[in-house]
Amino acid sequence: MQKQITYKETYNPNAKKRESVRVILLDHNNHIALMHVGIINFYTLPGGGIDENETAEQAVLREIHEETGCACEIIRHLGTIEENSKTCEWNGISHCYLTRVAGEKGIPQPTQLELDEKESVCWFSFDEVFDKITNQELRGRDAREDGILWIIRERDICMLNESAKEVKE
Repeated sequence: MQKQITYKETYNPNAKKRESVRVILLDHNNHIALMHVGIINFYTLPGGGIDENETAEQAVLREIHEETGCACEIIRHLGTIEENSKTCEWNGISHCYLTRVAGEKGIPQPTQLELDEKESVCWFSFDEVFDKITNQELRGRDAREDGILWIIRERDICMLNESAKEVKE
């Protein structure tokens, strides 16, 4: 999978680059972890930025542990998605992975921002996740956030489509 998502405007080659990881995390029942941002009632797949001197694979393990409380094993790299928007003033590169919970589910370790945003982890079947992602309203707190939510939804749909055959088996 190699995809480029551009929100409304044209690509800005001078914008700051932001590399991150995005993850489809399966539990032992093939349910998928979904992050719920309660303050705006928005669902997204887990993930986050790659820290300095960290590989994408290391970021997957760290982000999944922080956001879901789970250790995980990487099944495969799904590909990369470029996310471009002048509205957001960045060009993102998301390294996308399919993973599985290793051991028991744990307790998330949210950042203060995640606590402020009322983030929580939920577990749903593939079909429920696909429905929640594709049919959710994109109501951010301003036009800039609306654009970010649009990009996130498009990225998550792309990842779900890429993994559907494996996840639904």
